[in-house]
Amino acid sequence: MKKLYLFNPENDMALASGSPYYMAPASAKKMAADLATLPAWYADAGSAVWVSDERQVSWLREECRLPLAIDGVLDIPEICDEIIPWGWNPALLHRLGNCFTGKIKMECVRSLSSRKSAVDLLPKLRVKGTVGESYWLTSVADVCQFVMQYDKILLKAPWSGSGKGIQPLSRQPDDNLKGWMKRIISSQGGVVGEPFYQKVKDFAMEFYVSDRSVSFAGYSLFEADARGIYKENRLASDDVIEKELAGYVSLSLLHELQKKLLQELPRLLQDNYQGYLGVDMMVVRTSEGYAVHPCVEINLRMNMGVVSRLFFDRYVCGEMEGRYVIEYYANKGKACLFHEEMKARYPLVVENGRIRSGYLSLTPVSEDTNYQIYILL
Repeated sequence: MKKLYLFNPENDMALASGSPYYMAPASAKKMAADLATLPAWYADAGSAVWVSDERQVSWLREECRLPLAIDGVLDIPEICDEIIPWGWNPALLHRLGNCFTGKIKMECVRSLSSRKSAVDLLPKLRVKGTVGESYWLTSVADVCQFVMQYDKILLKAPWSGSGKGIQPLSRQPDDNLKGWMKRIISSQGGVVGEPFYQKVKDFAMEFYVSDRSVSFAGYSLFEADARGIYKENRLASDDVIEKELAGYVSLSLLHELQKKLLQELPRLLQDNYQGYLGVDMMVVRTSEGYAVHPCVEINLRMNMGVVSRLFFDRYVCGEMEGRYVIEYYANKGKACLFHEEMKARYPLVVENGRIRSGYLSLTPVSEDTNYQIYILL
């Protein structure tokens, strides 16, 4: 019996809509098509991946020289007994016709996926060496009162795509921003207000949830642009990432936060979610030195941090370090040019089934490619 993996990057936007009839924008559909084979790198052996073109898996096998024990399919196979998407949302349930989805508690998953969950969890993670405040605001008046307490704040919509639905504010909101707040509060129940912090490092602790049991899956050290949109992950062992973070804060603090999350996540989830999740954190600069913001967001789905962690652990020589990058190409043919240049400059070196050095595209590249994920060691 097979598991079927599905990459649906529009998940966060679909959750924001909440409608079973949500239609993803063209850019999200193109990303889903270009990166459809991504689950091949974290799927269980013998599984299938739902692809947009069967030739995609053949391309991967020809290019990568690594054992990919998966099949590519264009539809749900008859022998499939479990579907594992990037994330669950009402539109995906409707698209699948509720097959194999009886265990999905969709209303609970959507509620837990709200940024309000991070607001609720944050106070329970406050220990010595941490900072962080986050508030649930349900009226424009509440926001106007909140902004007067700080030099700069961030307003966040409860549900939105990566880097979307976030508004910086350093003075009283103008009419346009008040209109945005009214729309979000009316449709999503409120907005999240946070003071602005001087970020030094983005990182995450990744977890796996199974039958109310939560286990630590590893660290994710990543970069995002000024708008909060994900750019890339560091490919390195957990030990290396811990040592880098320990240049700012103590290892004992990181271990204490991990222990607290292992205690608090089962209470938060209440048997309503299974699969991977990530808790985004920051190392921030304060007047007293460095501290950890222990719960910036909770990603209740598969995420790039987990993929990079699993890819490193499965396919990279343990002492090596590198980059896991998602790239966008606006012009036709640009991805192919980049791909051929990188293969020539950084030839892939594989030893005993693990990558020693070089460049590898984790997703197929063609003349029409707009989105690509690659690694470079």
